[in-house]
Amino acid sequence: MPTQFRHTLIHLAVAGACAVLSMPGQAQEATAAAPSDPAAAPTAATATDAGGVSTVLVSGSRIAARGFSQPTPTTTLTADDLAKAAKPNLFETLIELPALQGSTGRTTFTYSTSSGVQGLSSLSLRGLGTIRTLTLLDGQRVVGANVTGVTDVSQFPQLLVKRVDVVTGGASASYGSDAVGGVVNFITDKKFNGFKFNAEGGMTTYHDDKNGTLQAAWGRGFANDRLHVEVSGEFTKENGIDSPGFGEVGANGRSWYMNPALQETTKAMQAAGAPRYKSIQHAQHVQYAKYGLITDGPLKGTAFGPGGTPYPFQYGTGCVGNFCIGGDLSGSVGAGTNLAMNFKREVAYGRVSWDLDADNEIYVTGNWAQVTSVFSPNPGAAKQGNLGIKCDNAYLPASVAAGCAAGYPSGVMQVGTANAEFPVNLTVHPTRTQRRFVVGADGRFNLFGKDWSYDAYAEHGENTTVIHVQDIT
Repeated sequence: MPTQFRHTLIHLAVAGACAVLSMPGQAQEATAAAPSDPAAAPTAATATDAGGVSTVLVSGSRIAARGFSQPTPTTTLTADDLAKAAKPNLFETLIELPALQGSTGRTTFTYSTSSGVQGLSSLSLRGLGTIRTLTLLDGQRVVGANVTGVTDVSQFPQLLVKRVDVVTGGASASYGSDAVGGVVNFITDKKFNGFKFNAEGGMTTYHDDKNGTLQAAWGRGFANDRLHVEVSGEFTKENGIDSPGFGEVGANGRSWYMNPALQETTKAMQAAGAPRYKSIQHAQHVQYAKYGLITDGPLKGTAFGPGGTPYPFQYGTGCVGNFCIGGDLSGSVGAGTNLAMNFKREVAYGRVSWDLDADNEIYVTGNWAQVTSVFSPNPGAAKQGNLGIKCDNAYLPASVAAGCAAGYPSGVMQVGTANAEFPVNLTVHPTRTQRRFVVGADGRFNLFGKDWSYDAYAEHGENTTVIHVQDIT
């Protein structure tokens, strides 16, 4: 059943130097002697005519200054840093930064089938959430990829990215309330000349999640370099890691999953000085089994196998509350989700600019992107011991029906099940398509003996999400 929603952004921004016109000049004079190592401080500089002083756009403050003078902590990843990581998606490189550990991507599990967050590459700074981290492209806002307005980094033109500024301190004073956690600004190479091509592939140690990436970019100047044109195209396919189904054994022989749980001792049973909660591994839930478990009365502990065949359930040892250690474990669902979604991204990008003079330009950009992923949630749908089954149920084995009739005066026994008979191939297929266009102008000029700068752009963006859920009952 498909679900569809669309998010549209029409944005007009004009950033002038009217209120802080003198500050860039002061910052330049005060920091003119500072080292200008491009690896140490992000630079997008043009030298002034007399003093050779550079104007540097700083993501952390929106004021021209050098990297070490930024008012909030900023981490910069250069194009070389990103290339050395050799990841199929730039997003996977960024989330290795400690400040971005709370980000969501194709390895993020979610129970929801209709939110559109499956496979969404969204950044979260300092664990404050994706909606509190502002993600920009060349300092400009990008249309959200779902109803919360969160940006999908996988839809960005990644081969032309020159650097990424990660402002790890709050920047809401400069950017608004959605930058409480910080800002991540992707800076593209706007004057790229030549042709570059990138092809890579790989797979895991377990010979799964095979992936391949093809990227190409071309740029050239015309009319004495006043007209500049650049385009790029990208394709990435990652096969993902399939769901292994029930039990503790992971996909393709992975053995790290140990079904953790928290045992809770009731206050009446708690010994003096003993902890009330205990963390355990190989936890077996006592209220359900893979295909069904009788949880009350004289038949308590009778489990059902495929086809309804009854057998004595193995609870394990050290039972406290709802969990034992060891035992059957065949109905465990924790390892059942896929570890990595099947993922495909296609991106096309173009930019055309015209230099009015050495310091002023007008430009237009276009970006089309489509990201498709396939997500497998946990198999089954565990129901813990509160399903009433009548003794005259026609599907009960004869021995169980007879025992139920003799031992349950109410004619009803309680059963819990992991519902393993549900389709194991339930999958969610979200497809996000972005169309984004920007027209803008930026530059600087001298008026009344003062340096003025401006940056103005108008943007139209659409992001359409279509979700298909397959094999649901």
